[in-house]
Amino acid sequence: MSVYTPITRSQLEQFFSTYDLGEVISFAGIEDGINNTNYFVETTQGSFVLTLFETLTANELPHVIRLLSHLVKHNIPCPEHQPDRQAKVLRELNNKPAAVFKRLRGIATTSPSIEQCQQIGVQLANVHRCTQDYAFPVKNSNDLDWCKKLLNKIDARLSATDRALIKDELLFQTTSSSADLPQGVIHADLFRDNVLFVDYQLSGILDFYSAHKGTLLFDIAITANDWCCENGAINPDKLTALLSAYESLRPLEQREKRHWQTMLRAAALRFWLSRLEHQLYPRSGDLIQQKDPLIFRHLLQQHRQQHLD
Repeated sequence: MSVYTPITRSQLEQFFSTYDLGEVISFAGIEDGINNTNYFVETTQGSFVLTLFETLTANELPHVIRLLSHLVKHNIPCPEHQPDRQAKVLRELNNKPAAVFKRLRGIATTSPSIEQCQQIGVQLANVHRCTQDYAFPVKNSNDLDWCKKLLNKIDARLSATDRALIKDELLFQTTSSSADLPQGVIHADLFRDNVLFVDYQLSGILDFYSAHKGTLLFDIAITANDWCCENGAINPDKLTALLSAYESLRPLEQREKRHWQTMLRAAALRFWLSRLEHQLYPRSGDLIQQKDPLIFRHLLQQHRQQHLD
């Protein structure tokens, strides 16, 4: 999330005047996340989140809005978009596509319990199952070719050790095709800060703006690398809890199980590279959250070592 595009109170009041959501009482920028600009907005009728989309275009966003509607209909606790008086969901603010969503109750956890890992495993399986036959035209923009281009961009600012590690992992991933693994709609960013809990019960899943048609196992690996990471290493009990809960609804195929360590490595590499880019080439804005790339470097090394054992 973060705040890259600042807005004034008068701009916000004018924007909300086209909705039947009451008068603006207060608003504040949200620091969590790194992709879009988000504000909490309190009005006389409730609590909302205003999102200004920093990377997705007005042509790409309707697909995501429709996906959120589909998920809500299948009881996935996602933000519900709020149409204006003309039934428009997407509008423009400060030259950015913008939308208003009902704010979900709850807070994110920084140290998930075993039970919370189980809950996220169940909900991820629910997302994968209810979108099994859902036509979603958005393709992966962060694939191996993207990783290679990103390496070229940051190459000169890397240490020789990091450069060698990334190149070796890219070579491994290039020769470890996962094209035959089950595909579907994946969240692709189901980190702890994108999930809300009320009294330790999952109450909301946020930020589907990285969603695309991709490998389901990769989505599980992205999730596991964050939710099951404790003190820089994978907690085996949390990993077992997450995977067992997921498989209670969607058992993994044998070919998926054979690729599991490869997917964990691919997920760690993808987020190590993206965090390196954000660190080395920070975007300007009022509230910018920087996330530590070293976490995923350590995880990648751990997964590589386990692959050899």
